[in-house]
Amino acid sequence: MEKNGITVTLIIPRYENMFSTFYTLGIIQEASKAAIGLGVNLTVATSWKDHSSAGILFADVVKNEKCIERARKEKIPYILLNYYGKCSKDNCIGIDNEKASFEAVNYLVKAGHRKIATITGKLDAQAGIDRLAGFKKALRAHKIALDKRYIANGDWTRESGRSAMKKLLLLIDVPTAVFVAGDEMAIGAMGAAKESGFKIPNDLSFVGFDNIPEANLPRASLTTVEQPFADLAGLGMKHLIEIIKNKPRKPVRILLGNTKLIKRTSVKELKK
Repeated sequence: MEKNGITVTLIIPRYENMFSTFYTLGIIQEASKAAIGLGVNLTVATSWKDHSSAGILFADVVKNEKCIERARKEKIPYILLNYYGKCSKDNCIGIDNEKASFEAVNYLVKAGHRKIATITGKLDAQAGIDRLAGFKKALRAHKIALDKRYIANGDWTRESGRSAMKKLLLLIDVPTAVFVAGDEMAIGAMGAAKESGFKIPNDLSFVGFDNIPEANLPRASLTTVEQPFADLAGLGMKHLIEIIKNKPRKPVRILLGNTKLIKRTSVKELKK
């Protein structure tokens, strides 16, 4: 398709862990495909320094707060990806983390587990808050009492998953399954469990979130939630161009519910 002269910028903050690298590559790839299909130019940057772009796709809110505030003030067309905020004026396209987490924990319950723990992500991040909410909602739906000892806090990193898992293993009544809010943490948690003599999934079952490449390796074989990166980036690009061209009055607010639970071998079905 012939380019129409419109240039948009995809701003990706500097990340440090594997999921973020995986997410970055996925968003860049899918946004590039969408840009080609729409006939627009796409530039990728880690920060916003000039006014040459007609609009901006923010890959995340975290580490982009100042740039987002500037876009609001200067009335530059923008869309926040991987976010569905409370501010009704923001254009945003996010993942339904609560629904996806509910379905992941529901899968564990249907496999016969009732002693289910969770390792959370950062609870100052929307994904962390919503994934914990989905965990709690699933327990309530199955009339399983919430044991606060079964909630261990992480910060998305592998080491935090290890540390959180070690705390859970010190409990007298060790859980039979753990829902981990991110694959990086899940792999760290699984490593800690194995080092303590637990076999996966015979002694402990795990479900993660993100479906990073390492989750599919034989040493992990982690059941996990896959996110729709193609839809996230593709819809973001499509709606950003519509905003640039037509200046719609209502903000774009889309919550994607089409996550997918990828079932591998990290969950044992208990006898009911």
